[in-house]
Amino acid sequence: MKIITGFACCLFCLCLAVASGQAPAEKQKPKTQKFSALAYLPSGAGRAMVGAGGTANVDLYVKDYTSDAEAQALARTLLDGGPDALHKALEKSDSIGKVTLSGRVGFYDLKLIRSKPTETGRRVIAVGDRPMGFLELYVSNQSRDYEFGILTLELKNDGKKEKGEGSLIYAAKVKVNEGNQIDIESYGVAPIRLMGVRQR
Repeated sequence: MKIITGFACCLFCLCLAVASGQAPAEKQKPKTQKFSALAYLPSGAGRAMVGAGGTANVDLYVKDYTSDAEAQALARTLLDGGPDALHKALEKSDSIGKVTLSGRVGFYDLKLIRSKPTETGRRVIAVGDRPMGFLELYVSNQSRDYEFGILTLELKNDGKKEKGEGSLIYAAKVKVNEGNQIDIESYGVAPIRLMGVRQR
């Protein structure tokens, strides 16, 4: 298992916290935003023949953004009830985005999506309840404790369309430690790198 500390934890906290800098225009966009990216898969990210350096084309969709009030409610759910309570809340939430392998159906839905301006563009952080296959649920192995997917995008605007890079923690465990400190643990693999992210 790999403990993801520092930057990734800050991103997760930012996603749940009330971000005063969230761009209000995001909530007013009527059309789904679509991004494409090339995912660099770490060892263990997929089937046995997929090793470090393997790649896959992915599509990222954003239909809406989570409001400050909604994010604050989910943050309180996490701190009061723990990761299980947050996971149940996300399961009941409507999908407002998704990550898919290009040309294929499925992967997983995003239930919490935040956008925050940066000096060169904006940062998007999204969280989803990770889908689990029949065998994973049946066997009830340790991977079941890694219930979340966490997506981050660093986007720049060149005056036409946004582009940048990002990362995806496909299977993450969230822990709330003493003092409400949050740790994120990735199940066995490093985050998937998303390169050449482009708005379509």
